[in-house]
Amino acid sequence: MGITIGGVRIDFAGELDDGFEKGFRSLFARRYLPDVTVTEGGEPGVVIERFKGNRFRVFGAVYDHLGRDEYKVESPVPSAYGNEAPIFFILQAAARAGAKTGRIFITDSVGVVTEEEKAVLFLGYPHTGKSTISALALSRGLSVLSTENTVVEAREGRLYIVGGTEVLVYDPGVERVYDLRITYDERTRSGYRIKDLVDDARRRELLNRGVEIERIIVLHAAFNCGEASFSEIRGRKVKKTLWYFSTALMKGLDYYEPMPLHVPMGEEITRNLRLFLETASRGYSGRMFEAFGNHRAIFEKVLF
Repeated sequence: MGITIGGVRIDFAGELDDGFEKGFRSLFARRYLPDVTVTEGGEPGVVIERFKGNRFRVFGAVYDHLGRDEYKVESPVPSAYGNEAPIFFILQAAARAGAKTGRIFITDSVGVVTEEEKAVLFLGYPHTGKSTISALALSRGLSVLSTENTVVEAREGRLYIVGGTEVLVYDPGVERVYDLRITYDERTRSGYRIKDLVDDARRRELLNRGVEIERIIVLHAAFNCGEASFSEIRGRKVKKTLWYFSTALMKGLDYYEPMPLHVPMGEEITRNLRLFLETASRGYSGRMFEAFGNHRAIFEKVLF
C-alpha cells in the first residue's frame, strides 16, 4: 500500500510502525501536497525506504531505476511545526516523478473555475493575493481547484488543471476588508482560517476530467491598493515566467531542512517541460497578464 500525490504513486518501505506514512495525509500536509489519497496496486513512480531517527535527512537516492525514483531517508514522523521537512521533500519527489509523465506541478498557484467551466490559473509569489482570491471565489460560489500547488497537463495545444491542493489557509482580515462570510473548519496557531475542500464532490468531478485553463494571471495584489490594472505577457516572457513556477518544486526552491536535494532533469522531464512551455507560449500569449491592484477589483474583472 502507498499514497498518491498529484497522480504520482508513492510506495513506502522500511520502519513504518509509528504512523510515518499517515503523517503525509494530515491537514497540514495537504496544504502543500496535491490530491493525497491512499492507493493499492499499480506501479509506483517513487519508492521511499524510511529509517527512524531524531532528524530528517536523505542519505540515498537513485533516479529512474526500473522507471521509478528510490530514496532512503531518516526521519521522525512528519508533523506541523515539528518535522515539516519530509512533507516538502516528498512534494519535490512527486514533482519530479510527475514531470516524467507530463504532469507539471506548478508552485505558488491557485485555480478557480469560471461560470463557463473554464479555469483561471492565478500565480504569485508569497503574500501577493492568491489565498484572498480563493476566499473571494468561495464566497461567490465558484469552485477552487487548487489552493497552493496545481498539477497541469498539456493537451492538444491547451493547458488543463488535473490536480491541486485542497486545503485553503487565508488571513481573517479578508473577511473584514471585503465583508465575506466563509464557513471555515479550523484555525492555525496564528489565527488564520482553514477551509478543507476534500469533500467538495463538484471539485473532484472537474479535476477528474481536467479543466481547460482559459487565462493565466500573475498577481501583485494588496488590501490597500486601488483599482485593478493589467499588463499583457507575450512570447518569451510567458516561458520565462512559467519556467520558475513549473520547475521550483522539483528544484527544491520550496526550502526544507537541512537543504533540498539537487535532482537531475533527464530527457523525459526536459521534453515534457518543453511541451508545457511551448504550449503556454503559443496558446496563452494574449491570455496571460500581470495584475496589479486591489484583490476584489482584480477578481471581478478577471472572473465576471
